[in-house]
Amino acid sequence: MATPGPWPSWGGIPRRGIYGNLKAAVDTVFVGKARAYNRRFLAMCNHYLVDPTACTPAAGWEKGQVENQVGNGRSWLFTPKAKFADLAALNAWLMARCLELTESRPHPDFPERRVAELWAEERALLRPYSLPFDGFL
Repeated sequence: MATPGPWPSWGGIPRRGIYGNLKAAVDTVFVGKARAYNRRFLAMCNHYLVDPTACTPAAGWEKGQVENQVGNGRSWLFTPKAKFADLAALNAWLMARCLELTESRPHPDFPERRVAELWAEERALLRPYSLPFDGFL
């Protein structure tokens, strides 16, 4: 059986995915929003009924605060550097730390609300997860 993708852990499947023109998804970038998507990537999107949306190259504002939040996440999670006995211990610590951050940190766009509170509202909009997609031919 194929390994489930990331969506089951989110509690469902989003209706739209926004991608930064990664080579695993986009074969050719045309003018504007037109793209030639990778055939296997489209098969995955069709399987999960996700509408793929590619960002315009060099238009960082389209991905919101994603790029900035990667740097913030590294700082929040890996400063100072922590040491772990094995990968399982690291993963357990990361899960606990991420949950702690979502409960304590304000959302960047809505400072009066916590990330966890907004995520609960978004999670309710996800479609139920059914069958895993076999990513290999």
